[in-house]
Amino acid sequence: MTLFVLVLGAALGAVLRAAILDLKIFRRFAIPYGTITVNIAGSFLMGLCVPVLQSSGMLYTGIIFGFLGGFTTYSAFSLDQLSLLQERRYRELFKYSFITIFFSMVALATGLMTGVSLS
Repeated sequence: MTLFVLVLGAALGAVLRAAILDLKIFRRFAIPYGTITVNIAGSFLMGLCVPVLQSSGMLYTGIIFGFLGGFTTYSAFSLDQLSLLQERRYRELFKYSFITIFFSMVALATGLMTGVSLS
């Protein structure tokens, strides 16, 4: 049953990520703001859910490892970085990397503080 919940959560997260990345608003920028958006949102949700769901067993697994694992995307982040590096677009590479890492950490910390106050 745990495996089913994990797979279901991952599938839902991946579908939501694909829908967000497909939004027209993200297609007009030089850096992949769609990936930035899902990673920052996923970091906030991770921070929010960890303290709230820590004793929920299967729900924790389904949301933290399944849904958020399928929703966020470190592999796309890495591939985007490599593409920017290969294209010698160093300014965009630095901007993309900084925005993603810094604001994901801020979002995670904000989510954790919110989650702790809710639990």
